[in-house]
Amino acid sequence: MQKDNLVYVSSGKAKDIYENSNGTLIFEFTDRVTAFDGKKKSECNEKGEITCKVAEYWFKILEKNGIPTHYIECPTSTSMIVKRLDIVPVEVIWRNYAAGSLLRRYEAGDIILPEGVEPKEGSPIPGGMIEFTTKFEAVDRPVSIDEILSNSWLSKEEVDYITDLTKRINEIMAQELATSGIILADFKVEYGRTSDGEIILADEAGTPDGCRFWMKNDFEKGIITSLDKDVFRKDTGDLTLAYRELFNKLQRTNM
Repeated sequence: MQKDNLVYVSSGKAKDIYENSNGTLIFEFTDRVTAFDGKKKSECNEKGEITCKVAEYWFKILEKNGIPTHYIECPTSTSMIVKRLDIVPVEVIWRNYAAGSLLRRYEAGDIILPEGVEPKEGSPIPGGMIEFTTKFEAVDRPVSIDEILSNSWLSKEEVDYITDLTKRINEIMAQELATSGIILADFKVEYGRTSDGEIILADEAGTPDGCRFWMKNDFEKGIITSLDKDVFRKDTGDLTLAYRELFNKLQRTNM
């Protein structure tokens, strides 16, 4: 995308952010991929384009189902125009199955798993669970609702609203994925406030950078086959191929 008239804002793990002349932001999805708080880094061909298309796919579905988002349009295959928001300093994680940091924290003795959840990857979490982490610290860490309230990051009403909205996002995504042979194990989302104070979905949604997607057929055989960033984390395959397979499955579902 032509950036001559754009003002550079910042770069994240996988996106470069610019400000447009009309006050909107431009997300430029790159081929960068990182894991383990940036300790593992690489670039994967086509990742930026695929991730941008997947994010657009989910934003459109979520908005169609009444979820307010900052998405406006994608002028190119790797760029997205979004509303500028005041980002809430809390990330939100929804978990349908035990995986990742949840199990690592359990093994370290830092948490107790919900009742009935076995301490192994792929164990279902009845009814799902929500967690909150910091957003702007050097390393994100889990935070309690009490800490969120005491720091005035959110009010109790806003915590309840975000919880309900995240649960609804999970329901919408899981329903869409049900016919594509993909399990939504978990995902993270961010929220921001508009100039009017409305809290809406921000950053990106439903991408394999921020979700765990598992092949349903393999899962039913006791095998976890990832179509997400765990492929990079665990060195279990080609990340680009996994991301492309995910996107192709989503496209075929809606053809």
